[in-house]
Amino acid sequence: MENRNGLVAFALLGLAVGTAAYYLLGTEDGKKQLDRANDGIKSLTKSIKDLSKKEAKRASKFAKTAKEDLENLKDRAKEAGKSALDKASSKANEWANKASDAAHGMADRAEQVADRAKSEIKNA
Repeated sequence: MENRNGLVAFALLGLAVGTAAYYLLGTEDGKKQLDRANDGIKSLTKSIKDLSKKEAKRASKFAKTAKEDLENLKDRAKEAGKSALDKASSKANEWANKASDAAHGMADRAEQVADRAKSEIKNA
C-alpha cells in the first residue's frame, strides 16, 4: 500500500513539474512570465552587486578611519608616557639635588660643630 501511495505521489509531482515546464516553455504567456522572472533575477543580482560594492567602500573607509584613529591614539599614548617619564625624572633629579644639598649642609654643620668642639677643648 505504501508503494502505491508513493508511486501516485511521485506521478502527481511529475505531472505538476511537466505542466509547469510546458506552461513556461511551451506557451507565449509562459515564455513572457519566464522572461520577466529572468529580468527580475538579473535586476536583483545587479542591485545586490551594487549594494555590495557600496558597502565594501564604506567598510574600507571605516577601516581606514579606525586605523588612523588607532595610530593617533597610539602616538598620543607614547607622548603622554614620555611626558610622565620626563616629569618623574625631573622630580627625581630635584629630590636628589635637595638630598645632596641637605647632606652637604649637614656635613658642613658637623664640621663646624667638630671645629668648635676642638676649639673648646683647646681652650679648656
